[in-house]
Amino acid sequence: MTKSNYLYGFGLCLLLSACGPGKYYSPVNNRLGTARPLSKTNDVIAVLVPYKIQEMVKKARSDDKDWLTYNNLAMDIGMAKIYTEDRLKELGYRVVNDGLDPKNDGHPNVIALIDTNRDTTKDDTVVRTYQTPLFTDTNGNPELWKTNADVFTYKYVDYKVRLVRPAGKDNELFKCNVTPLSTDFCLAPEHPSNYETIFEGFGSINTEANNSAYILDHLTTAVWHNYPDMIGQYKVYLINQEHPEIVKVEANINKKK
Repeated sequence: MTKSNYLYGFGLCLLLSACGPGKYYSPVNNRLGTARPLSKTNDVIAVLVPYKIQEMVKKARSDDKDWLTYNNLAMDIGMAKIYTEDRLKELGYRVVNDGLDPKNDGHPNVIALIDTNRDTTKDDTVVRTYQTPLFTDTNGNPELWKTNADVFTYKYVDYKVRLVRPAGKDNELFKCNVTPLSTDFCLAPEHPSNYETIFEGFGSINTEANNSAYILDHLTTAVWHNYPDMIGQYKVYLINQEHPEIVKVEANINKKK
């Protein structure tokens, strides 16, 4: 696949799923802030991508030998925006400036600040062994077996979201700043401030999947599950399929020895 074909295939990514283990486990830790709770009747939400996406897109479009790494990081952010919007709409909230080609003409009073990260220090290499027949007798029964080994690398990806109520009508968070390097998405200020927090969510996953859309679909599903009631540390188990389905949720409280 050429670089030009690979870059920024957001639309294509939404249609694809990735192969992986039969069930994903995602640690989730959510908490409520002190701001007035989210309202389905009075609040309008816009999701902003982090300021840093510009540097990622710039490097992804360059001749840097690591262009693909930065492309994946930018794709993660783009998919985090799309699926955060999807989760909020599924919960019954109003979302503006949404989608792959936002019109940026909405009037939000609540902002969702999203971010993603891939931490290579938390990658996990797994070796899976299995046996196949090497020789068989005249009846076709195996007499000697060969041991095979496949190596899989599980990548660590996390997703963060902060839902906030900006103070003041002229707050920078209400401005939809768009640059050629923001892929037409509204940018958050480099240092967002002057707001009250409604909700903070965090989830991570170790996966051998490569598709950003697939990964962030699962992560946002886990973090926004049962909002706003699932507050605290949880283990969320999702079935590996095109559209994630949560099969089990349990408390994930670290016990003191």
